[in-house]
Amino acid sequence: MSRLQTNEEKYDSIDGGAIADLNQREKMLANFMAPARLHLRVDAQVMLIKNVDESLVNGSMGRVIRFTDTPDPDNGDGKNGVTGAATSTAGAAPIKKPNGASIPSKLYPLVEFVLPHGGRRRMLVTPETWKVELPSGEVQVSRLQVGSSVASYFIY
Repeated sequence: MSRLQTNEEKYDSIDGGAIADLNQREKMLANFMAPARLHLRVDAQVMLIKNVDESLVNGSMGRVIRFTDTPDPDNGDGKNGVTGAATSTAGAAPIKKPNGASIPSKLYPLVEFVLPHGGRRRMLVTPETWKVELPSGEVQVSRLQVGSSVASYFIY
């Protein structure tokens, strides 16, 4: 990734949960696929680490096209717009932290994925939440991250 001489964005996770012991919390968070800090660059190859729908699943490979806060109205072929744009797009409700506070507007990666049948699909990747819950519904630990991993979505 450091060899790419392109724009870079950094994404720090927002971690939460009911566990007060920091060591125990860190051990549980270390098991999540989403990293605590994610560095992405334009042209970086990325992999989804969470299912989005039938065509974009855990393991789907893509490339970061650019960083933006709005969906791309067209992916270049005049037919397909961005799909999968979530709550960080302009005019939409702000993304919420696990404690309910809003996350300020930020640029997120627009990724072009290669589909199983040879097609391509662009998606604005926004933060997702991973969590460990008790049967009662109490959230023990949570992590909000892009990943990617289109944070929450990526391993690089």
